[in-house]
Amino acid sequence: MMKLDDRKGMESVGNKFLQLPNIQRYEIDRKTKDGFIASVEMDDGFEFKIYAFLMQQIYPSTVMKLIEKKSSDKGVCILVSPYISDRTAQICKENGMGYFDYAGNCWFVGHSIYLHEKGNKNPQPKQCDAVSIFERSSVVSTLILREFFIDVNRVWKLKHLSEKIGCSIGQVSKVMTFLIRNAWAVKKAEGYAILEPGSVLREWSKIYGKKEVLSYPCYSLDNLSVLEGKLRKLKQDMGIESYLTGLSGGVRYTPVVRYNKIHVYIAPEDIREAIDYLELKEVDSGANVIIFPLENDSYIKDWRIIEGDMVVSPLQIYLDSMQLKGRGEEMAEAVLNKEIIK
Repeated sequence: MMKLDDRKGMESVGNKFLQLPNIQRYEIDRKTKDGFIASVEMDDGFEFKIYAFLMQQIYPSTVMKLIEKKSSDKGVCILVSPYISDRTAQICKENGMGYFDYAGNCWFVGHSIYLHEKGNKNPQPKQCDAVSIFERSSVVSTLILREFFIDVNRVWKLKHLSEKIGCSIGQVSKVMTFLIRNAWAVKKAEGYAILEPGSVLREWSKIYGKKEVLSYPCYSLDNLSVLEGKLRKLKQDMGIESYLTGLSGGVRYTPVVRYNKIHVYIAPEDIREAIDYLELKEVDSGANVIIFPLENDSYIKDWRIIEGDMVVSPLQIYLDSMQLKGRGEEMAEAVLNKEIIK
């Protein structure tokens, strides 16, 4: 007996083809173990088969396996699923596999037919793993990811990585399973390696920026160079460490943009004393200094000293810059290409 969801998937494909003026006939030949086979007849009499993979939940890694499988099939292959992510859609397009979701979003190229529709609202299924791994509060998971991004070309054994971070192999395995399922990592004979680090970071930054974080917007009469000098003296005089981030930190790695605001991490217990020392005034608007509480040490993993300034890692610059309006994304991409993808 055909499931309701399966019928909906078949209808979502059929409706698209039957709307085309050059389609004379579209009909389902038979169901298969993986989906269904349909026949399409065009108005000039040309006929071809569509081999559809019908799946209730799809991941990029699953798509890659289907793409390998489709090479042995005759005809045109498509993927049909209730929800298809942007990444999954891109993988399909790059490999010539059509896709259809239940909201009407689709892409199909073949036999003088071009179908492409996007933007129809289709609620994304909850991805608890993504949230738990990329969330700011998931310190252990993000430490594992941060270790990978210190050198994206390195291959790791689970045991070595767990020892490096000081966590269980199970925690490392959870992160790796998630990355592999999303085709962001691969298991090799010598260990695990990251694939497409840029794609991982873009997805990470989306979840990283969902929750508003505590910050202290302040204003100073001093110009930025004077303020940055005071931040250096803050450690010398008061023993308070500060770490530049955002655009003010990013220019230390690659000076691609100008900035008119300093973003800096300071330990929560030192913030009030730092504000007094720097002669800052907390404001609701017009801030030229934004202080973020250093809630945990993961934010400053792999920090650097650059020309006398303490600066967070390229990875942290990327995550923080992606949350900034204006030229934040430009800075993030520049640091990604110069410092992370080497």
